[in-house]
Amino acid sequence: MCRLLISILLTIFTIAPTSIRAEFDAPLPPPTFNVPFDDIDPVVAQQELNQAIAVFLNRLHAHWGSSSRSLRDTVTGDIERDEREALVVAKYFADHGVLEGYDFREGALIAGQYLVLQRPVNGLNEFIDYYRALKTSLTEHYGQPREDQTVWSNDLYQPLPDYWGIAVQMGHLRYAARWNTPDGMITIELTGNHHSRLTINYRSKDSLEPSRNT
Repeated sequence: MCRLLISILLTIFTIAPTSIRAEFDAPLPPPTFNVPFDDIDPVVAQQELNQAIAVFLNRLHAHWGSSSRSLRDTVTGDIERDEREALVVAKYFADHGVLEGYDFREGALIAGQYLVLQRPVNGLNEFIDYYRALKTSLTEHYGQPREDQTVWSNDLYQPLPDYWGIAVQMGHLRYAARWNTPDGMITIELTGNHHSRLTINYRSKDSLEPSRNT
């Protein structure tokens, strides 16, 4: 079962163009409600996820320009893809699937992506709370985001804040924010397609410039 979920998550990375920054639009079955909501302390979970993402961002910052070989020894989890242009690591957080992706250009690290895929549902607004806690943490460190979006494509649940997590899962509600940093750009996004997806992208300045091969 563990390998099956990893295979499903890895497919999200591989069905799109090679870059790990491609959109994740492949539909998956609806998430299951097989974990009692009270079994997980939301505040503790938000802190733990923020810490995991901080480790990921710090690893990228410390290894810009490094090769996949030098980065490989610093990551934990199951290495699912290890190539000159991409390194993908699979792991779990609170029973949710996680993928860490590292993008290389000409053998040098230029970008990374951290994806949390909701499986199962531990609370209706669980991923909205993760997004807000992460946004608060990044704002404390980098200041107010340059872009901050809350987009409703269908306002069915807009009058019902307790059910906004359902709106995210259905693709009716999307959150996104962006920060410019001294060495690049960080974006976070919460989207849904039968399940919620929290995505963190960190791109170096080199990744924002055209490749010398193009």
